[in-house]
Amino acid sequence: MPAILILGSEGFIGSNLVKHFQTTEFTVTGCDLYETSREQNYRYYKVSRLSPGWEEIFSGRHFDFCINAAGSGNVPYSMSHPLADFEANTLDVIRVLDAIRQFDPGCRYVHLSSAAVYGNPIQLPVNESASTTPLSPYGFHKLMSEFVCREYYQVFDIRSVIIRPFSVYGEGLRKQLFWDICNKLKNEENIKLFGTGKESRDFLHVRDLALLIQRIMEQLDFSCNVINAGSGTESTLQVVADVMQRTFKGKKKISFSGEVRKGDPVNWRADTSIYKKLGFTPSITLEDGIPVYVNWFDSI
Repeated sequence: MPAILILGSEGFIGSNLVKHFQTTEFTVTGCDLYETSREQNYRYYKVSRLSPGWEEIFSGRHFDFCINAAGSGNVPYSMSHPLADFEANTLDVIRVLDAIRQFDPGCRYVHLSSAAVYGNPIQLPVNESASTTPLSPYGFHKLMSEFVCREYYQVFDIRSVIIRPFSVYGEGLRKQLFWDICNKLKNEENIKLFGTGKESRDFLHVRDLALLIQRIMEQLDFSCNVINAGSGTESTLQVVADVMQRTFKGKKKISFSGEVRKGDPVNWRADTSIYKKLGFTPSITLEDGIPVYVNWFDSI
């Protein structure tokens, strides 16, 4: 059976990837900073931030694929801690790729970048060849990590694919917009969110992201391809707030402060032409996904 290594296996996206690929023919191995894994029935490596030990992991066995779902995904944190964000989102990438180069060059590398590399797109939907003008250290560092992938492909023939997720959500997400709204609906009377409500995002459920990654692994040649991971649907934050409010117990009203948070884009919508050619279509709409997320939030 093909072997897959998932970096960041205890995080939101990583843990969902573990659950997904455990239902497939892949032999799954996880890797993260925690002492133990929440999933007990698979191989898990603990790594250290200061001394990850990638050489030991990649020299110990062969992996057919490595998915990098590790790193920091917090834009505000990157604004106040740019060096730490660089280490997590750029420096660690070259460390992983160099370990693959030295010890497991046949391993194909799946890199989770971010739509943050686009900044504020000139036009929507934004396709993979659009200009990259990041707004935050997080976006810049994700773009730098893409250049590292291209370097290792062009110079050392390390096969890779770059995926640019837009706004990924789903059960297990304990940060960002959905988590923030649920906490405020539960604990506050007067609920205010950043922005005007007219800002838009392209939301993709994490289970659809996992299916897309599997489709990419099965069909692409890993010639440092770049692929958007979004639903192709633009939804305003006001629409999200309204669906959340209807779904959540109670009748509290959500309003927007009008304050723009530095580093945040205004409007996003992904061009999904490339993944449509792979025969992939997202199956979970925002209207279906939000109630499931709220039920999960209520259960924790």
